[in-house]
Amino acid sequence: MFWVVLFGLPIAAIGVIVALAAYQASGVQQDGRDDAPDDDSSTG
Repeated sequence: MFWVVLFGLPIAAIGVIVALAAYQASGVQQDGRDDAPDDDSSTG
């Protein structure tokens, strides 16, 4: 059981990272929104 957890956690983490990367690459581009606001308040 210890080995299952030891090897399962990094594999699950890699899977989550790849899934999030694919989601960000596909969803955010189609959504057209950025993380930073487009207003002038950020520069001021």
